[in-house]
Amino acid sequence: MKHSQVLGIVLCYVLGVVNVLSAAESKAAGGKVYATAWFGGEVGVVDLNTGKTIRTVKVGVHDHNVFLSPDQKTAWVTNNNDGTVSIIDTATDQVSRTFRVGNGPRHTFISSDGKEAYVTTEFDDAVAVIDPGTYAPLATIKVGRMPHFALIAGDRVFVSNFGSGDVSVIDRTNRNVMGTIPVGLGPLGAGFAKDTQRVYIACHAANHVAVIDGNSLQVITRIPTDAGPVQVTVTPDQKHAYVANDGAGTVQKIDLANNAIVKTVAIAPNAGTHGIGFAADGKLLLLTNTGNNTISVIDATKDRIIKTIKVGTAPEGIAFKRP
Repeated sequence: MKHSQVLGIVLCYVLGVVNVLSAAESKAAGGKVYATAWFGGEVGVVDLNTGKTIRTVKVGVHDHNVFLSPDQKTAWVTNNNDGTVSIIDTATDQVSRTFRVGNGPRHTFISSDGKEAYVTTEFDDAVAVIDPGTYAPLATIKVGRMPHFALIAGDRVFVSNFGSGDVSVIDRTNRNVMGTIPVGLGPLGAGFAKDTQRVYIACHAANHVAVIDGNSLQVITRIPTDAGPVQVTVTPDQKHAYVANDGAGTVQKIDLANNAIVKTVAIAPNAGTHGIGFAADGKLLLLTNTGNNTISVIDATKDRIIKTIKVGTAPEGIAFKRP
């Protein structure tokens, strides 16, 4: 056999392996993305592989956020102006139920065992506790002013109160507020690092992320960010966090070992970067941009934008369903 023929066979084999790897990577990055539309009253369902909207689901007025149940069978959509939550069946991508929850619902957070859902109702200064199986109300817990985000961390719930600049800590067992932590002006989204028991709070009007020690319930540091941090989330490997900044149109990467910004990815000055989530086991970072009606897909291994997807008007919340 000639040298050129051998080289050709080897080249074909290598290309074949590359194609297989590409297909595997593509499959790993598959699944559906759910994005709210604040001015659209709808949730767009996007095929992550193609970037195409495969369905538009009508929900309530001013749908702010979407949260998937632990089994990923339902998507909970908070309709701020309606005071309702719409439940989307993720198998059919249709609304299976809508129920009233209180005045001004913002975010839902469901416990990993699927037994409790916490919904912040900003105009009631309260958190509604819902049974995810029956959708029956279990309790109403008064917190600070204009609660925005509820985060379950072990046997506690951390609630960011936008209007009072603090975080209410709820004991899940007795559903009482066990403490209030001042964090800075305009706290919104939150993230939790299980390894260190630290809670990260994006303080929108203070331009920092407050870091709370989950054991002492004290702020241990504040990490300066770009203008208008909105949501923050911890990577699956617990080494980093990302914070979306709507005032700057950026997302910033935080090294959790030293609580410092190590990377800034610019989306666009007018992007209004807002919601944040992960896909493909944390390899992809998903961001909603309320200012230009897009989703940015970022390769989290290289911190660069690899895809921009057009969606509905003023997307804020985002959630990813595995394939």
